[in-house]
Amino acid sequence: MVNSGFLTTNSSNSPNAISNLLIPPAGAVQLRDGKTYFVQLPTFLEAETTINRTYAGGATYYFAIALPKNMGEPLQNLEIFQTEGFDTVDFILNDTVAYLQTPSGDRVAVNSKTELVPNQDRGKLTVTFDPPIPANNELNSKLIVGLRPVRNPRYDGVYLFGVAASPQGDRPNSQFLGYGRLHFYNPRH
Repeated sequence: MVNSGFLTTNSSNSPNAISNLLIPPAGAVQLRDGKTYFVQLPTFLEAETTINRTYAGGATYYFAIALPKNMGEPLQNLEIFQTEGFDTVDFILNDTVAYLQTPSGDRVAVNSKTELVPNQDRGKLTVTFDPPIPANNELNSKLIVGLRPVRNPRYDGVYLFGVAASPQGDRPNSQFLGYGRLHFYNPRH
């Protein structure tokens, strides 16, 4: 993966799959300055990895977000950024998984596009949903986003990933939701 510039990839699924499960978005929540806000914030639940050995390939890092009954605005994107860890984790941008999961366990694929926005230390991943996740969540679904690293970090320890959500709009106000904590182990120690 290239760590410079602005990379864009697509993960295409049925764009109408979400609308079949959820009610269309509620009215806009927009201030005079043009910024859009959530009425109720999504809640970060947890992060987990399928493989927690250092330097292993084939892992997926899952981030679970609880969606409130009425966010007030559709969810346009999630930002996921590494804030702690001895090694920088690089991701395979065109291999992101996103879906809504109902309490019964049913999954509905969500069309998403993942971009790497470089910053001073580490890149920030932006997962944009197209169409946005509707503001009304009548089925009490949660959003699951799975990111696939090129490989797990080389060094063991705790790695923290910040998660923020942005509503739909020309000037969305991004809201920090919390930290996902992943712990990697060296099998030789």
